Amino acid sequence: MSLPSTSELIASLDEELVDLLYERLKLAADLPPLETPDEVAREVLRMRNLAAIYRVPPDLGETMALALIEARKQWKGA
Repeated sequence: MSLPSTSELIASLDEELVDLLYERLKLAADLPPLETPDEVAREVLRMRNLAAIYRVPPDLGETMALALIEARKQWKGA
């Protein structure tokens, strides 16, 4: 059995990141909307850190966090 190539490893990490973000999106539907600037800042920082762990641009994490925050507001009618 051969080891996966670098491109195969990167692809699997990309898929794992997308899966994690999808799971986070599903969970967001059950959480109350974030309201304070501190709550929003913590969520953005957490998602930026998650992106950094997967070696993708931190801005991607921030974009996802802001999208999740907006989705939570819409789902909860805020």
